[in-house]
Amino acid sequence: MREEELIRDLINSGEGEQLEFKQSVHQESIGMTLCSFLNTNGGRIIIGVNDEGAIKDIPDIDAVVERLKRYLVASIVPEVPITISKDYFEGHSLIMVKVYKGSNPPYIFDGSIYYRRKDLSVKATSQEISELIHGRRQSDVHWERKPSLPVEFEDLDEKLIKKTIEESRINHRSNFNSESIIDFLSHFGLYQNGYFTNACVVLFAKYPAKFLPQVRVRLTEYGDSKIGDSLIRDEVFEGNLFDTRDKLENYINNLGIRSAFSNNQWKRIDFKFPTKALQEGIINALMHRDYSNVSSGVAISVYPDKLIISNSGHLPNNIKVSELRKSHISHPVNPDIAHIVFLRGLIDKLGRGTLKVIDECQKEGLKDPIWKDGRDGITLTFNGPKLVTKRPIIKNIHFKDSLRDLNDGNNDGNKVIDSKVYKIVETIINDAVDDGAISQVGPVIIEELSNIIQLLIAQGEVTTTDITNYIDKSKPTVERYISLAKKVGLLNYRGTRRQGIYYLTDNVKSKLDQL
Repeated sequence: MREEELIRDLINSGEGEQLEFKQSVHQESIGMTLCSFLNTNGGRIIIGVNDEGAIKDIPDIDAVVERLKRYLVASIVPEVPITISKDYFEGHSLIMVKVYKGSNPPYIFDGSIYYRRKDLSVKATSQEISELIHGRRQSDVHWERKPSLPVEFEDLDEKLIKKTIEESRINHRSNFNSESIIDFLSHFGLYQNGYFTNACVVLFAKYPAKFLPQVRVRLTEYGDSKIGDSLIRDEVFEGNLFDTRDKLENYINNLGIRSAFSNNQWKRIDFKFPTKALQEGIINALMHRDYSNVSSGVAISVYPDKLIISNSGHLPNNIKVSELRKSHISHPVNPDIAHIVFLRGLIDKLGRGTLKVIDECQKEGLKDPIWKDGRDGITLTFNGPKLVTKRPIIKNIHFKDSLRDLNDGNNDGNKVIDSKVYKIVETIINDAVDDGAISQVGPVIIEELSNIIQLLIAQGEVTTTDITNYIDKSKPTVERYISLAKKVGLLNYRGTRRQGIYYLTDNVKSKLDQL
C-alpha cells in the first residue's frame, strides 16, 4: 500500500528535474535520461506512464526488466548502481528505474554526455562538461579514494573479492568480465596509482582495524535498563564490512521472541523485532557512517523493548530526517563502498531502504522506527509494540459490546467500528457538507474518524500520540484527521499548542447518550 501511495504522489507531481515518465520501453531514450540524471542530481524514470499521467501496462515485464538491466549496465560509462524494479499501481504493472547523482562524472551514453535541464535531457555544453570534470577531480580526493599506504595485496581477502565479482554477475549489476582481482579493484576505483584505497580496506581487508581502527562496531545487550549489572553481552567486531555484517545478521536472526509488560493493561505482550528491518538498518549504518573520522564508529544497543543502531555519520545537507519516511533520491556519503554493497545485492531499491524498515515494523505491530540526526551522528531506534494507556471511561455513556475489546486494552489492530458510532460521525460530517463548511468526505475517512471517537469513548481524553498509535497512521495523516474532526465539531482541544489533549464535544456526547 505504501508503494502505491508513493507512485501516486510521483505521478501527481508530474515530470521535473528528477522525474520522467515513459509510456513504453525505448532503451536509447531511457539510457539518455539516466545519463543526464547521473550528471546532475540523480532521478527516477517511471515506465508505463505517459506525459499526462495515464497508466499503461508493460507486457512480459520480467523479461523486459532483465533485458533493460543488461543494456543499461553495458551502455553507460563509467559503471554505476542502477535500480530497476517492478512496481504495481492500481492493478497495472510498471517499471521504476532509479539512480543517484554519480560520483565519477562525466557519464557517457552512446558517445555523448547528457545533462538535465529542468524536465529535459540534453547534450551537455562545454561549460557543463568542464564543471563535471572539476567535480570528478574533487571526488578523487574524497576519503574513500585516498591511498591506504601500508596495505599490500596479501592484506586483502582474495576469496571475498572473487565472491563479489561472481555475485555482481549473478545479480546482473555489472558488465565487468575479467577474472583479475586487480582489474576489478581498479575498475571500481579501489586500486589507484599502485595503492589500495581506504574504501578497499573497509570492504575487503582481512584485518581492517589494523589500518583503520574506526571500522570497529560495538554490540551491547542489556537485560533491563542501561546499568552495569544488567549487561548481558558486550562485543566489538573488527572485521571488514561484509564480515561484520554477516556476524551481526547471525546475531539478529537469533534474537527470537521478546516480551513487554504493560502495567496499565496487566498483560504481557510478546513481539519480535523484524529481521529484515534490522538487516536494512545495519547495512545502512555500515555503508553511510563517517569513516573519515578516526574516532568514529557504529554501536548497536539492545534492550528488552527496543534496539538502537547509531553511527557517526550525518545525512547529506539536502536530505531531512522527515524525508526518510518517503521515497527519496539516495545520496551515499561513501559512494565507492555503497556501489560494491549494491553489486553484492545487499541493497535493492536505492532510496527505499527506509521505507522497507517502516513497513516491516508495521507488519509486526510495532511502533514506527525513529531516526534522529544529532550532533554525534544518526540513531535509528526500533521500539516494541504499541501500548495504549487506559484513561477513565467517560461517565454517563453506556456503550455496546463491540467496544469491550478496546475498553479492556486490547489493541491488536482488529478494531471493530460500532455501526451507531459510524452513523453519528457520518451524520455530523454530512451536516457540515450541507452547510458548506467542508467538501465531501469519503467512507474511509469517516471510518478513521469513527475509530478516533471510539478511542475517546473508551479513554475520555487523548493526545495526538495516543491517536497516532491507535489508528496506526503517520502523524501528518492523523493531524489532518484531527483538523477535520475539530472543524465539524467532533472534538475539542485543551492545552498549549505543543502539549494538550482532545475530548468529545457536548454535541457528540449527547448523541452517544441517546444510543
